[in-house]
Amino acid sequence: MQGGTMIFTSSYFEFVRIRNFLKSQNASFCLLSEYTKQSDVSRSRLWFFEGRRKIMLYTERAHFYHRYKIRGIKNLVIYSLPERKEFYTEMVNMLEGSNSMSCSVLFSRFDLYRLERIVGTASVTRMSSSDKATFCVLLILLRSNCLFITVNYGERWLSFCLFLLVFHGK
Repeated sequence: MQGGTMIFTSSYFEFVRIRNFLKSQNASFCLLSEYTKQSDVSRSRLWFFEGRRKIMLYTERAHFYHRYKIRGIKNLVIYSLPERKEFYTEMVNMLEGSNSMSCSVLFSRFDLYRLERIVGTASVTRMSSSDKATFCVLLILLRSNCLFITVNYGERWLSFCLFLLVFHGK
């Protein structure tokens, strides 16, 4: 497995489940949660960026409280959709600008309200009523702080634009 894979979870219970699985597999991973000490956070971020750890687990609450800028992300796996829609765009914007970056989002019919906040009502209706189990999402980040998304619904392509909120430091 190549390095630079971040797994984003919205609940601590999912975080613990994935952590225990990775431990049982002797995987090379580091942790970032709301309970992680500051010294461990700094060490984990450095190890992940340098490639010493291949996988980083990151919780939504850690992002909510600290808004860490994680460097070295090549593959983003959103294990569960975030409760706040702006976290999705913030996570995608952390992907490094390389030719081999990817973002995979796992969702089920129980996540339709969270998905609706991100892609809109019409899109989530089409996605939930589709026979396909996989949707291809191509992300193109424009300089005008607009996230342009094209989604494949079988034979049809739907395009829409989400405007990003830009957060500046104090």
